[in-house]
Amino acid sequence: LTGKTVDLAEYKGRETALLFWNPGCGFCQRMKDDLKAWEEARPEGAPELVVVSTGTKEANEAFGLTSPVLLDHGFTVASRFGANGTPMAVLLDKDGKVASPVAAGAPGVFDLLNRDRSTATAGA
Repeated sequence: LTGKTVDLAEYKGRETALLFWNPGCGFCQRMKDDLKAWEEARPEGAPELVVVSTGTKEANEAFGLTSPVLLDHGFTVASRFGANGTPMAVLLDKDGKVASPVAAGAPGVFDLLNRDRSTATAGA
């Protein structure tokens, strides 16, 4: 939302969840409060969260998320990761490689964000 281009290499060394989002999506709107609560009390060991969103800067700012929000106007970044709707998410490992299947819907997204990393394996 700052107008800068972001390279995912900036997140290398940290597990990162990419959340594909649309401020106009009813499913995204319904999970907003739970997502904000997750941001405020992020579990220990939880991945960094980066929101990759369609919509306008203003619409995304109105959601009030504290995680970085990157605009993906044509949904091209999301589709490269296999997302075909919102909300969906994928986990990247510390090397920046995809480490999970695409999670769909609020329950799938929160499962990905909250799963126990001590027993998780790459590709799980």
